[in-house]
Amino acid sequence: MKTAKLFSVLLALILLVTATASPAAARSEASASLSIQPLGAYSCALVKQAPADWVKMKPRQSFDMFWTVQNTGAIWPASSTRLVYLSGAKMQTAGDSFNLAASVGRGGKVKLGVDMIAPKTPGTYTSTWGLYAGNTRICRVYIIVTVAR
Repeated sequence: MKTAKLFSVLLALILLVTATASPAAARSEASASLSIQPLGAYSCALVKQAPADWVKMKPRQSFDMFWTVQNTGAIWPASSTRLVYLSGAKMQTAGDSFNLAASVGRGGKVKLGVDMIAPKTPGTYTSTWGLYAGNTRICRVYIIVTVAR
């Protein structure tokens, strides 16, 4: 009889705890465990940038801007992946969009280059670019230059 009573108390306690548990907390815990990036998602990591941000330049100084990025997600197909000017100072000398020369698999790296010229007026300028696969932005890169006389 004591075993049946103990079992009833434990069952009642389990039902009480289950009934009072927050459904939102349960959903939050479940979604937290699913926050791993899907294998099919595009992503990248900036590995190297030259010149570095805040580089000092003379007015109208020509320079080559390079970003080396690593693919940390799905393959970037050459047929539909491009570097695109997004905003800020238009320092590029030839075009606002450049296609990749070859596809880049997960873990692969690519060096993205743009011919640029510093603005003629002293100040601080930022040029922001995006790497896109079709209409999906993979990542954003930028350069900040300081023009002084």
